[in-house]
Amino acid sequence: MHKPLDLYLICTSRDRCILFSPSDVVEQCEAGSDDRITRAIHWLIARPSRPIRWVGRMLKSAHEYYVKLEDKIDPVERVLKAVAFSSEVMVHHSPSLTEDEAGSRLRSILRKQRFKHRFWLATDSLISVFVVALTPILAPIPGPNVFFYYPVLRLLSHYRAIRGAGSALGAMPVQFKCLPELSGLEENLQTPRFDRAVVRRLSERLQIRGLDRFLERMV
Repeated sequence: MHKPLDLYLICTSRDRCILFSPSDVVEQCEAGSDDRITRAIHWLIARPSRPIRWVGRMLKSAHEYYVKLEDKIDPVERVLKAVAFSSEVMVHHSPSLTEDEAGSRLRSILRKQRFKHRFWLATDSLISVFVVALTPILAPIPGPNVFFYYPVLRLLSHYRAIRGAGSALGAMPVQFKCLPELSGLEENLQTPRFDRAVVRRLSERLQIRGLDRFLERMV
């Protein structure tokens, strides 16, 4: 039986919640996506057209750099992309929220994220069109800047994040489960300076990888 993707709805204040998924789960979902991107890049590199081969080589170099940089860009974006490659999700929330409240908070987060990524998808699409238009000019130049093709990879990432948010807002089965252990974490996060040792102990007890690093970025 297929296991639902585990999501954790964590309230950091009375009016703000964040969405987290364990780093090992996110990485596993990303592996399938990266395989498809890598195959597409290798297909471009194998084309007989010199400009297309050049685009493939630049995307390969940019993608290798992008993979290292991605977690520093937007951790929630990675969570949404993991949702895009899942068939159902299990949302864990603390007793401070009822199931209806957790559902409402989740939908609010997903709508805001979908709007944000739609905006950046449009922006990066325009930049990518400009980049592709300049390819015939840049292809003969030795040693072009691989960062020039960074917007193309961001466009793909925004698209997958939009798909993830839309899936969870649509027909995807979403289950909710109250997790009492999250109460102590949320109380800790709502103090002026949260105790990282508490986060680490909870991560170890629940076997949730990457929670401490995620919260350092988001709180």
